Amino acid sequence: MMVDNPLFVALPFIVLAFLLGLFWGRKRTDKPHTYSHSYTLSSDYFKGLNYLLNEQTDKAINVFVRMLDVGEETVDTHISLGNLYRQRGEVEQAIKIHQNVIAKPSLSIEKRNDALYELARDFMHAGLLDRAENLFQELIKKQSHVTSSLKYLLLIYQQEHDWDDAILIAKKLESAANKSYSQQVAHFYCELALISQSNGHFKEALKLVKKALGTDRQSVRASIIEGEIYQSLQDYKAATRAYRRVEQQDPLMVPEILESLILCYKELNNDKEITSYLQHVLEKYEGVTSVLLYANYLQQVTDDKTAALFIVGSLRKKPSIRGLSSLIDMSLDFTKGTAHDNLLILQEITRKLLENKPIYHCTQCGFDSKSLYWHCPSCKSWSSIKPIQGIEGE
Repeated sequence: MMVDNPLFVALPFIVLAFLLGLFWGRKRTDKPHTYSHSYTLSSDYFKGLNYLLNEQTDKAINVFVRMLDVGEETVDTHISLGNLYRQRGEVEQAIKIHQNVIAKPSLSIEKRNDALYELARDFMHAGLLDRAENLFQELIKKQSHVTSSLKYLLLIYQQEHDWDDAILIAKKLESAANKSYSQQVAHFYCELALISQSNGHFKEALKLVKKALGTDRQSVRASIIEGEIYQSLQDYKAATRAYRRVEQQDPLMVPEILESLILCYKELNNDKEITSYLQHVLEKYEGVTSVLLYANYLQQVTDDKTAALFIVGSLRKKPSIRGLSSLIDMSLDFTKGTAHDNLLILQEITRKLLENKPIYHCTQCGFDSKSLYWHCPSCKSWSSIKPIQGIEGE
């Protein structure tokens, strides 16, 4: 691959060497009386080139850095050098170079702010979030790199689970970037609601959920949390209203609330509504979760054979491994002899097939998992993970 080619890796430094040659060549031409001093610098320049040609980029960089004093003409080169070190994962070197730039009192405000911004990014990469936060806040006060600094602050507060500050920064970003952050803000309110719920502060949790829905009416997560809170408070009617809202917000997420919704209807002794809603979901979406829940319901109100026959009919329309596995489990109860032994073999095969199969997929980066994440662990997108559809999904 190209990135493994030593020449390609050294290319940025070769370009730097070329620019340095131009810089010092021009300087020598402009001031002929300083020729002997320029000749010394030129020797260093060729020494640096020699290091590059021998793939000793670290030594080459040290030579070029010594050649350049930080000033208005060279500050961009120093900043670029620091950035190259950061890209290579050598953050300590990047920090030293950018700090050296900032220490020069003669720099213009604009150049100093540029160096401050890159130093803040260095601290981010080094995991020094407090120091990065302080610099980004300083830049925002100075009205420099405002939008980018706000975006980094939002990343920091999410990483630190500082949801209150994340909400404030996201709202500032909406104005600065002219872009809606309502989906993210709704999730931040949901995070706060979960904290209140875990501490037994249910009224506060419900207020935060309402704020989430007020920010983003399509927040499936807020509806699910609201349903869970009302369910724990034994207000099953309110819980069913919250759960059923999910269908209008995102039909793909209906499987996530079906089991809880059925439990609420059972507490309300409303078997009719269970049948009605499951049939509605089956007709409209044909997901395997709704098929299995309806089969389980049939198993309770009728018998195993009726439930198994229902799954068979569903599998003919829409095959799924989960459906097949459930059918095998049910059929084992009323089969004997060779048929029973064969089903045991099929049961083991389907279980192995399902064992490591993900059931959720990130629509942004392709991350797969067996658990639902509202915040993708891979690409850090919110609400991008959905149930997998089809033969291996829900």
